[in-house]
Amino acid sequence: MKRHPLSQRHVRGMIKLSVLLAVAVTLAGALQATGRLGVAPEGEPAHLVAPAELRPLADKYELDEEARQRLQRAYEALEAHEAKPKPDPVETNGPIFTDWPVPQAALVITGEQVGYLEPCGCAGLENQKGGLKRRHSMVKVLRDQWKWPLVMMDAGEQVRYVGPQAEIKYRYSIESLMEIGYHAVGFGPKDLRTDLLGLVINLPPDQTPLTSASIGVLGFDPDFSKRLRVVTVGEGAQAVRVAITHVMGPQALAETAPSDDLDKLSPNEALAAVLPEIAAAKADQNVLMVYGDRSEAEAIAREHDVFDWVVAGRGSDEPPSTARRIEGSRRGGGAMLVEVGHKGMYAVVVGLYRDQAAAAEGALKPGQGWLARYQKVPLDHRWADSPEMHAKLVAYQQELATLRWEGLGLKPRRHPTNEEFAGSAVCADCHTAAWEVFEKTPHFWTTETLVALNPARHLDPECISCHAVGWEPQKYYPFASGWVSHAATPHLSGNGCENCHGPAARHAAVELGDLDVDEAEETALRQALHLEVQENEGNMPGQVLGKAVDNCLQCHDLDNSPDFDFQEYWPVVKHEGMD
Repeated sequence: MKRHPLSQRHVRGMIKLSVLLAVAVTLAGALQATGRLGVAPEGEPAHLVAPAELRPLADKYELDEEARQRLQRAYEALEAHEAKPKPDPVETNGPIFTDWPVPQAALVITGEQVGYLEPCGCAGLENQKGGLKRRHSMVKVLRDQWKWPLVMMDAGEQVRYVGPQAEIKYRYSIESLMEIGYHAVGFGPKDLRTDLLGLVINLPPDQTPLTSASIGVLGFDPDFSKRLRVVTVGEGAQAVRVAITHVMGPQALAETAPSDDLDKLSPNEALAAVLPEIAAAKADQNVLMVYGDRSEAEAIAREHDVFDWVVAGRGSDEPPSTARRIEGSRRGGGAMLVEVGHKGMYAVVVGLYRDQAAAAEGALKPGQGWLARYQKVPLDHRWADSPEMHAKLVAYQQELATLRWEGLGLKPRRHPTNEEFAGSAVCADCHTAAWEVFEKTPHFWTTETLVALNPARHLDPECISCHAVGWEPQKYYPFASGWVSHAATPHLSGNGCENCHGPAARHAAVELGDLDVDEAEETALRQALHLEVQENEGNMPGQVLGKAVDNCLQCHDLDNSPDFDFQEYWPVVKHEGMD
């Protein structure tokens, strides 16, 4: 199999450039020039609620007068951000599908979403990649506007954690991928820690995309999942058949939990069982998805040399710019490795074209007679937000809101210091200058920022954990005496003082004269809350990773705030001592 960018000679020998091709390429260039692809702007869901909805929302969530004022400030800040000029995604992340002819088939390959139904964080959506809303719009452009025949597959690991919220998120992920039009979806080890049987028995048997030769539900019952998918796109002489299977790599398989509902096979056992089906399918292209890293995927491909494309679903931060030939494989000139990246920030699209010149030379061996193009597609803000996926996100947030913390299995835990939270306003009694700085920063209204979004996200543990006082920001659970709701704990709104300095109720009681302790304990309480920024402290190479910046990185991490620079950020929030 020849796989390389097509020259003009190849294009002429392979296909006559039709009106459809000219229109598709022109359309691609025109849409790229606008910086938006997909849904028309007037049909795109808004990121913020309408101004008229603010008062009803404040009533619904029982915001007091101070919280209503913060909500208005949060909304104005979000509106101002929305009005700013946005970076050109093509300049930032590069052009895509430049001068591609219309393929006979296009493989759309994703994986390792790890819970990111949408981009998350403080950098602004225009600076982040990923999300099912953008992915769906990409598919709409390729399939519905450009009329490309798509074969869609995902290598697995839709969720990142375990527990009730992960169960709900996995269900919404699979339902969303079905609505987008995926043909095959594999598994990761965290996926298997959800109630997989409870999910699949409620999916239409003729529509479920779950696919794996390694993982079988109730003895590989074909109503629940398939070992192999054979997808045909196109018609007549232009039809293309693609066979897709999936295995778990050895490391991922070792991470799976025991389950009476699941059958688990090693990659070799799984492929030994499915290879006769692959041979009988006589597909034009065979694809193996491996939930494993590059080395595992390559080793499996060499051992079972019947695949044209091998997907490594784990291990890379982002897909490489080109596919790489797997040394030691031979089918069609050698299998090609595709890596999907992390957090669903990219899709990989492989365009397949019949090599008419090779076909004219005589009989072709399996896998031969095809040319291919490869594109790493950033899911940035060039893609509009899909209304259908937005509706899924709304339903997901509504379900979380209905269950509340108890229904999501969240039980408050004691803070490691065994202290309780007082609220930032109590700190303001003595630290007046620090308070004046704090109330001018977005930290002051972070809780209300979540209320102003469409949909609201302040009842989502994964969001509120960095947007209110008294939550564990990396594991998404509340501490005892931490924020519960606007009605129950209005004094703990915002990303306040105690999220960095620690819970201060006992310290405040001592300083205000409500609690009498000896001088040693009074001093110890003060020192426990003291933070001092060191010289050259920061999170960049060559800087000192001190306690202050380490606190910031609990929320401003690579997932949520990838461009965070402490030394640029600190002057905005800088505050010192008492006054």
